Formats: sequence, C-alpha cells, structure tokens
Amino acid sequence: MQASNATRTAFADLVLLSDAVFTGKEPEARPGFVAVKGERIAAVGPKSGFREWIGPDTRIYDFKDELIMPGIHDNHVFFTGYMSMHRGLDLSKTTSVQEALRMLVKYADALPEDKNVYAFGWDRDIWGELPEQALLDGAFPDRAVIAINRSKSYCWMNGAAIDKYGFKPDECSAEARARLLKEMLQDKELVEAEFLDFARMLAERGVTSIKDIGFDDYSGLLPVLTKLEGSGRLPLRVHFALEPVLEPLNISFGLECREKYKGDQLRFQGFKLMLDGVVADHTGDMLEPYADLPGITNLRPVDYEAIEAAVLEADRNGLKCTLTAEGDAAIRRAVSILEKCREQNGKRDARHSISDLEYPHPEDLQRMAAAGIFAEVYAQVLLLNPSYEDAYMAEVVGKDKESRFYNYKSMLDAGVTITIGTDLPLFITSVPDSIYAASARLFPDASPPGGWYPEKAMPVEEVLKAWTVNGAKHCFMEDRTGSLEAGKLADIAVFDRNLLQTPANELREVRAVLTIAGGEIVHDQRS
Repeated sequence: MQASNATRTAFADLVLLSDAVFTGKEPEARPGFVAVKGERIAAVGPKSGFREWIGPDTRIYDFKDELIMPGIHDNHVFFTGYMSMHRGLDLSKTTSVQEALRMLVKYADALPEDKNVYAFGWDRDIWGELPEQALLDGAFPDRAVIAINRSKSYCWMNGAAIDKYGFKPDECSAEARARLLKEMLQDKELVEAEFLDFARMLAERGVTSIKDIGFDDYSGLLPVLTKLEGSGRLPLRVHFALEPVLEPLNISFGLECREKYKGDQLRFQGFKLMLDGVVADHTGDMLEPYADLPGITNLRPVDYEAIEAAVLEADRNGLKCTLTAEGDAAIRRAVSILEKCREQNGKRDARHSISDLEYPHPEDLQRMAAAGIFAEVYAQVLLLNPSYEDAYMAEVVGKDKESRFYNYKSMLDAGVTITIGTDLPLFITSVPDSIYAASARLFPDASPPGGWYPEKAMPVEEVLKAWTVNGAKHCFMEDRTGSLEAGKLADIAVFDRNLLQTPANELREVRAVLTIAGGEIVHDQRS
C-alpha cells in the first residue's frame, strides 16, 4: 500500500487503523490507515504514516485485524417492495388463520374507516393451510384488506382489494401490485420515516450507496428523496432507475431526470426493463425445453420487439438501460438488443447492464464483455434454497447442465464487469452472506461438502470489488467513490473480521461495526 495524501490543510477528523485495509485498488488487505477530513478521504497509507494526521480533536479508531474497506454499493434494490413488506400489521408470529383474522379485525378498528388494512409476514407452512378470501369478505365487506406472506408469493386479499387493485392473490409480484404500491407512496411523511429506517438498516450492513428501482415516474418517493437531499438529510447515496409498469417508457421524463438529478447524493441511472420471468417457476425464457416440462421453453411469452424498440429509443437519447433476464434465451436476446444499440446509435460509454443472469450461455458472456455490458448478479442467491438437496437447478435443466447456473468464473474469464445487487427485499444486503454463497458456494445448511461447483466461484476479492469499485463504475462514480483513495468521498465500511481470511463456517456471523458515508458516521456498533 502506497502512502497517498491530499493537500494538507489541517489534521484529520477521523483516523482508522487496521492490519487489514482493502482499498479496492489491490487484491489483498494490508496493514494501514485511512484519514478522513470533512466529507473526503485525506490520506491512505501504511500504518507508519498515520501519526502526522493526528491533532487534538482527531478521533482514532484502532480496528486491530478487522477489515476496513470502501462503503458498500448495492446495485439493485427495490425500496418500495421493502416498504410494502413492512407496512401495517406484523403477522409473522401468528400460528393460525383464525388468530390472524382476529388480529386484523382488532387492528382495523384502530384505523380510520377509509384506510386500507395492510399486513405482512404470515407463513402458510406455520398456519398449515392457505387462508380463504371468504373469511376476509365476511369481516371486511367494503374495505380493502391485503396481507402479503413472508415469501412475497401470495397475498391474502378480500374481494374489495382485488376489485380495487386488479391483481390476484397468487400473482402478487411487485409489478402486479404497482397500483397498490403507488397508492402506498402517497403519504409523504410516512414514506420519509420508512425510507430513513431503511437507510439505517442498510448502514448497519456497511451500505453507503444504492441503485433503487422505481416504477414509472417514481411517484411518491422522488419528492421525498429530493426533500431529504435538499435539507442535507439523505443518509446514503441514491442512484435510481425507472421501470415502466403502468405507463410506457417515458423518454422525456428520463431526459428531465438526467438533467435534474446528477449530484453525488441523488443521481438518475436510466431505465430498467423486465424481459423474462423466473427459471424456477418456468417463466424464464430458455433456449432448450425445461427438463421437467418437456417441449416447454417458457410459460410466459416475452414481447421482445416492444422491449427492443424502447431500449433503442432510450439509447438513442443517451439513456442507460438495465435489462432483467434469467433464462439463457432471454439473456441472449438482451445482449443482442444492447449490441443493436451500438450498431444503430453508435458506440459510446453507455454502461448498460443485464441483471439476474441466472443461467447464461457461455458464448453470450463473451459477447457481453465485448459490448461493455455490465452484469448485476444476486450473489446471495443460493441462500434461497434451504439445502443443495432442496435446490431446483438440476430439476429444471437436468443434472448435466446445472453447473451453468451462477457461473461467476466464466463471467470473470470472459472479462465481464460484475456488480452485485440484492433485489432487496428478495435479500437484505449482506457482504458476508454473498461471500458464503458466491465464493464458498454453500447453501444455508453448509451443503454440499466442499461447495457447489466450487470451480465456478467468484474469488473473495472479486466479490468485494463487485460490491464497491465495480458498482461505482457502473454508476459513473468511479472518480468519486468505490475505493479508498485520497480525495475521494469518505464512504467506508468496517467489518468485525478480515473477510478475505474468514473461514466459510464463520462468514455468516460477520457484522459491520462502523459505516461512514461522506465523512459522517452513520453506524457505530461500539459507540
């Protein structure tokens, strides 16, 4: 680690010391210090140089062998989805449908009569049955009631809610619930409080920056974020992308956002478009038929022509796009669409991306790299399955092809720049969990011995880069954040042990102990 100092004007406000400093510029963590002055990093260097930054008011943190690294950037989150999973009555402790119904009736009695009744967290496995609509219709004949389950796969709803919001209980993806979510965002004071709680939760995990996906015109949340930024109370960097759901992709609004939201704290990052669905339920678009559904490559057709037209128009206007694709056929079409952008609109530093990338064909990874397309992967994804024995991958494609799932090594070998997201609330951001799943290649029960296709793993240092340096680069922020360098914004995370050396069986115990965003301490476990 080379000493690196900004122009000295005063002593540091903070000095962080450790035997494990991962700057993001080198693959190893080395002994060193980081000095912070104001909102920026003043110096980074070997431990021998820290004393010259110490003044009478400097706060010194000695982290021994704990890991100091750049702040975490989650490159794919969905605050509105998280909000909807925490709004209303918590049913997670209920053990039966009847108990939940009694709680809902009591909860509703305390609400104004014109307010919807929201609830969350119930579990069919605990209840032993799927709740019936008729029970809610009897208790609430005229008032919308929506209770989403723990896995976000089913909404217990009454007829009033179904009629009002136009989605079915077993079709409750965030996109299906778009009208409901838009309505939930209208209470600005409540949304502000919920977002600040959300930011505090992420700070406890070392997160200093996110790319948030918002529907259509980001109605409800964008004014809240603008207000927080204007008053200096936005506690993490928010990059946002717009997903057209209720309305067509709006180029004019995108251009307006690009001009208006381009600061370090709140910045527009283009559009996000869904291609296929989910491989696990056979709505992912595949090149070959599913092994467990002969002759079927996708249960839900994709209108690729409409998506291509929208992406080409966005690119023609200089706007970035993220295409969400899981199956290898959808990924291939996504690559082709983004290649066509270059062919028709000219080569530029677009930094388009493809997210999910569950089951890519190796040939398409080479094409992604050649076209400069970024990857947004969910590195915690193995943790969706309780164990290797319960995992679905071999079932849907066959044992001989399951190793193509989550093939991070082939992405790296092809030269694809990998970023990491969580699709939060699918997962809550966890760097240690991502190393456990993507590097150690283990399921929650630590199966299988030695890891699941360990040769496909992402090395730990690459996982850390994907969370930091690469995420900053994807958001055109690499000159400001993403690494520990003098002059950059002081976005820093400290974990309670060296993640580069932590045994797999200890990884999920690791916690962030300090988070600094723009020079401000936003989480300090030891204070």
